This record gives sequence, structure tokens and C-alpha cells, in this order.
Amino acid sequence: MARKTKLILTAAFLGSALVANGGVGAAPASPGAPNQGDIGVKQRSTLTAQEMVKQGNEYFKNMNETVKRISDLQTQAKRQKDIIRLNCVTDKLVQSKVNVTIGEQAMASLQESISRADEGGRTHEFTRLTIVNQKVQVLGAEAENCIGEDLSFVGATRVDVEIDPNLPTVDVTAPAAPQIDSPRPPLASPTEG
Repeated sequence: MARKTKLILTAAFLGSALVANGGVGAAPASPGAPNQGDIGVKQRSTLTAQEMVKQGNEYFKNMNETVKRISDLQTQAKRQKDIIRLNCVTDKLVQSKVNVTIGEQAMASLQESISRADEGGRTHEFTRLTIVNQKVQVLGAEAENCIGEDLSFVGATRVDVEIDPNLPTVDVTAPAAPQIDSPRPPLASPTEG
């Protein structure tokens, strides 16, 4: 199930990257034109500076909630004295805190780029912030998998048993004596006396 979660999160990440880059593929070159790579960024950000800051603050809210949840999972693993789960969750917690620190640096640089009216820098820092947020969310999902809890948990398991009414009823409280249906074997050697 952990692999399924990673695949879903990877697909979401790649999908958002494709949308941010303007889709898959590039415009075909005209016939006879030399094949040259285009490394420039042509897509302009659709968010204003204020929207980027607002979205960045939302990212921080989500990241801090995820770090708190991972910390709670770490406490749970400590209470259960499960060293394997504890090591796994602690690793995810450390990585998450590092990514939050990187996010704080990106947010400070974003605000600095906004004050300088540097659109390229602003877009770059917002992209960093978005990627860091996604990494923290993936680490949160991995921490849940460390503990063994699944993201798709919806409640307690319920088992319904259906008994075929055509089955004969047997009283299991008073079993019958076993029936011996084999004849006694013949004597191996007759004795005379």
C-alpha cells in the first residue's frame, strides 16, 4: 500500500509540474530549421505576488500540521517501544523539519524578490516553496506507513457471515460416538493347544 501511495503522490507532483511548465512537449520546429534546445522559461506565473504569499502561508500551515502529526507518530512509537517504527518515523520527522527550514528560507527570499520587483526570482522561490511543501506531504504519508497506518483507513473492519439455510443442523454440544465400520482382521497365526 505504501507503494500505491507513493505512486499517487508522484503522479500528482508530476502533473502539477507539467501544468506549471505549460503542458507536455514543445511546438514543432519549422522545416529546415536547425534543431536547437530552448532553455528559456516562457510561461509567466498566473499568481500575483500577494497570492503567492497567501499560498505560501497556506503551505506553511499544511507543513506544520504534517510535522506535528509525524511528531505524534514518533511519540506513539516511543510508547509502544517499537524501535524499528521509531527509527523510521524519526527519520521522516528530521527530513520534514529540514524541508520546513528550506521553506522558511524560500519564503524569506520570495518576500525579498517581491520587494525588489524581481518576477523571475519571485517565481523561482515560489516554485521552491511548492516543491518543499510537496516533499513534506510525501514524508507525512511515508511516516504513516512507518507506523502501519494507511491513508485509506475509513473505520473498523466489519465482517458479515451468511449461513446457507440448506445446511443440515448438527448439535455440536453432544457429539455422537464414532462408528467402527471395519471388520476385525483375521488372526495372523492360529494357535493349537
